[in-house]
Amino acid sequence: MKAMILAAGFGTRLRPMTEKRPKALVELAGEPLIAHLLRRLIHEGFTEVAINLHHEAAQLADYLSRFSAGHLKLHLSFEEEILDTGGGIKKMVPLLGSAMPILVHNVDVLSDISFPSLYAFHHKHGNSATLCVQDRPSKRFLVFDERMLLSGRAWAGEAEMAMVREPTGMLQCLAFNGIQIIDPQLFLHYPSDMFSSIDLYLHAAAHGDRIMGWRMAGNYWRDLGKPVDLQQAEEDIRQRRYQEA
Repeated sequence: MKAMILAAGFGTRLRPMTEKRPKALVELAGEPLIAHLLRRLIHEGFTEVAINLHHEAAQLADYLSRFSAGHLKLHLSFEEEILDTGGGIKKMVPLLGSAMPILVHNVDVLSDISFPSLYAFHHKHGNSATLCVQDRPSKRFLVFDERMLLSGRAWAGEAEMAMVREPTGMLQCLAFNGIQIIDPQLFLHYPSDMFSSIDLYLHAAAHGDRIMGWRMAGNYWRDLGKPVDLQQAEEDIRQRRYQEA
């Protein structure tokens, strides 16, 4: 299995910790965020990982050059300007190849989801992309039909939805959790080099591609975008609500 880690962002919500270091090197329980994720990928059998870098890229590249990755092969993708999530993924595809589905994971997300199970779901349904989603508070949502096919987007406090395809059955507004399995070809065929992955998924759904949600239920998940989130995650680790790989 192969994976991408999105780590190029400025980590603005974590300031001042990220003013002079990349968010991937912000520490959780005494270790950088990216170390926790890489260990998890190694534990679950991944063989290659591509990582995009921009903000304080030299620091992150230096850390990764010294990280003991065992048999895991690391590829670094430097962005002179941030390409947004979709553009960052598209730029990394040649590093890993486009023949097989790829896991894409935000560096500032902590979860205990089984990646092999997610891959199995993706293959079973023949999806172009499988998005991990959850029923939780958010400012913006993805709209799925009763078959969990992406059908549009919505915003908190607004009744109107922006639909891109005709849904089947009841609608579900769910928040994206920053973890996904992609068909790399979906990104290579998109005409822009700087774009949001969510915009691509909505565009693809509108044109008949299977963009499907995988609803996380019973899994540990936490966004680590704010200092208070890091504090809670450290408490979860101490209390064994989250088990390290």
